[in-house]
Amino acid sequence: MQSSNARSGRNKLMLKLPALRDQLRSHVSDTIADLFESYDLATIALDRLRLERPTDVNRVHEYEDLCREIEREVSRYCSEMS
Repeated sequence: MQSSNARSGRNKLMLKLPALRDQLRSHVSDTIADLFESYDLATIALDRLRLERPTDVNRVHEYEDLCREIEREVSRYCSEMS
């Protein structure tokens, strides 16, 4: 059973990567679940950083990069599994 963070991360990725929606819904391995969870935690942190005043622009960029890297990793994983 996936954690709530993994489910939330999967849902966020399904919105962000609509072309992979069916694959994201069907993959249930530990590897992809870890990526889902990591994505959820990274997006939560990014949202919080964006709300902080003053905004730490460097950290915002760092988390934006992290989210993009997880998105690329998920895309690679899905292409390898299809």
